[in-house]
Amino acid sequence: MVEVSGKTVEKALAKALKELGSDVEDVDIEIIDPGQKGVLGIFGSKDARIRVSKKNGSKGIEEVADEVAGLIMKGLAVNYRIFSDTLDDSTYINIETAGVDGLLIGRKGDTLSSLQHLIGRIVSRKLGGYQRLTVDVGGYLKNRREILNQKAMKAAERAKKTKREVGLEPMKASERRIIHMALAETEGISTYTVGNGEMRKVFISADTSRERKSNRYNKR
Repeated sequence: MVEVSGKTVEKALAKALKELGSDVEDVDIEIIDPGQKGVLGIFGSKDARIRVSKKNGSKGIEEVADEVAGLIMKGLAVNYRIFSDTLDDSTYINIETAGVDGLLIGRKGDTLSSLQHLIGRIVSRKLGGYQRLTVDVGGYLKNRREILNQKAMKAAERAKKTKREVGLEPMKASERRIIHMALAETEGISTYTVGNGEMRKVFISADTSRERKSNRYNKR
């Protein structure tokens, strides 16, 4: 929703439509002040002011995300199928392709991360606000989540058995979060993040005393 002013209501509306990236049939218009021309079109003139908001259509996040992902796949000339579901607290969109899943996933999921960012931004803009959306290709993220959960549990068992910290390989923030959440309710286990930059390491410890590590570790 935007509030804009212009010499006339029509000019203000044109400005609002450009800012919203919408057509006139897709918005609701409220005239706050119709303005006035004034004497000789100069003295006492007042700009018109309007409030314009996108209409709340019947399409939900899944339908919009399917449409956006579909357009991108068609632009890439990729044969695909799209499935929608719910994963944790976000809408889950899984794209299955005919032999090019690896190309869309990229090295360690880098291309997939960019694809999710692009689709998420477009969907949020179309729906007029941030939308929690997970975009997957060929179930890669679901499989990766399961692998990370298993790694977390095994590392916790080893930490308890040896009474020593166990470090995992460097991970991006979204994967580190999976490890922390997987062990959040595990009694006698603490998780810490070590390092700088995007790829950091998660350590699992059976020692719940965090005071002596406070200068080295964080939970991100």
